[in-house]
Amino acid sequence: MDKINVVVCTNDTEYKVAMKNKLSDEGFEIIGYSEIEPSAKTRILGFVPDVVAFVVNSDDIDPPLMDFIEDMKLSSIGAVPVILTDSVTVDNVNMAAQAGIRQVMDINISGSELCNNLQRLTQKERKYSSTAGGERKTRSRVYAFFSGKGGVGKTTICTNAAVSLASRGKKVLLVDLDLQFGDADMALDVEPNETIVDLSRDQNGVSLDNLLATCTTHPSGVQLLASPSSPELAEYVTSEAVKSVLDVARNYFEYILMDCGCSLVDPVITALENSDTIFMVNDVNILSLKRAKVCMNVIQQLNQKEKAHLIINKNVKKNTVKIDDFENLLGIPAYAVISSDFKSVNSSLNNGQPVIMYKPRSPIAKDMTELVDKIVLEREGTLKNENQKKGRWIR
Repeated sequence: MDKINVVVCTNDTEYKVAMKNKLSDEGFEIIGYSEIEPSAKTRILGFVPDVVAFVVNSDDIDPPLMDFIEDMKLSSIGAVPVILTDSVTVDNVNMAAQAGIRQVMDINISGSELCNNLQRLTQKERKYSSTAGGERKTRSRVYAFFSGKGGVGKTTICTNAAVSLASRGKKVLLVDLDLQFGDADMALDVEPNETIVDLSRDQNGVSLDNLLATCTTHPSGVQLLASPSSPELAEYVTSEAVKSVLDVARNYFEYILMDCGCSLVDPVITALENSDTIFMVNDVNILSLKRAKVCMNVIQQLNQKEKAHLIINKNVKKNTVKIDDFENLLGIPAYAVISSDFKSVNSSLNNGQPVIMYKPRSPIAKDMTELVDKIVLEREGTLKNENQKKGRWIR
C-alpha cells in the first residue's frame, strides 16, 4: 500500500507535536499542518491528503467546526476526515458522524493503534473510490531551488526545469522569489505586466483568478509569477502572501517551482517550509562548499532536512573540490549533476531561449532532461504522458 499522506489541523502546538510522534510509522507522512480557520480550507484541499486529522479539545466540537469540515467536501478528493480529542462522548460522536467524520478518537490513543485505524479507513475509502469509478486528484508538488551563494546557476536550472515540464503537457507555475534581483523573466525572455508585488498588495487577497491574471505566460506554457521590478519593492512581499500563493496554486498546478533568492528573508524561509522538496544548488568550489554547509545548518534548524536534495552544477572532471566533499559534508547524496557548459548557457540566454530548447543535444540540456525525468518519475511513477508534445515550443 502506498504511503498515507496526512494533514493535521489544530490550533494547539502541543497537539501538532503529539501527532508527529504518533505518526512516525514509515507508512505515514504528515504533509502539512493547518490552523482551523476559514482561510485554511484552500490550503487543506491543496495538499490533496489521504487523511485530514482535526485535533481539538472536546469543548470545541461544536456546529461551527462541523460546518467548517462539511463545507470542504473532503470525500470529493478521496480524503478521510477524522477527529482526535481529549474526551470522546456520545454527543460529539453523533455530531461528527452527521458532518461526515469517519471516526472520533481519543488523543491519548497509542501511535500503533492510530496508524492501524487510519490505514483501515484509508483502505475503505480507496476501495469505495475505485468501485465508484472516481479518479482521485493527484497532489501537486512544490520545489524550492535554493543556494546560499549567487552565480551557481540556480535560475538557469529552475527555469529550464519549468520549461521542460510544461513542454510535457504539465501545468507549471514558476515563482521568482529572488525578491530584489530576480531575473527569471529575462531567462525566459518575457516582459511581465504585473509582478508578485501586485498580487501581494491586491485588496481582494490571493485567489486563483488574480494569480493567473498576474502571471506571465511563456510560449512553453509555463506561468511565471515574476519578482518585483525594483529592489525596494521587495518589502511589500510578505510571508503570508507567499503562503497564500502556494495554498491557492496547489489546487490548480501540478508542479510549482520557486526560484528562491540567496538571502534568508522571511518569505524565502516560508517558501522552504512550505515546499515538498528543497533543491540545494551548488557549483563545485570551496566557497560553495562553505555556503552549502551554512545553508544546511539553517535547513536543519527549520526541521526541513528530510526535504533537502543536492544538485551539483557546472561540474568538470578535474577539480580540487569533489562531489564527494559535498555529499560527505552535507550528509546527503547528489540528486543530480549538471555539466559545465558556459558557452551553451550564455548563448541561450543571449538568444532568449532556455538551453533545453535552444541546444537540446548539448550535454547540459541532456543532464537537465535527466533531472526532470527523475522529478516526474518520483511524482507520477511513470514518464509516459499522452499529452507530451515534443518540439511544442520552437522559435
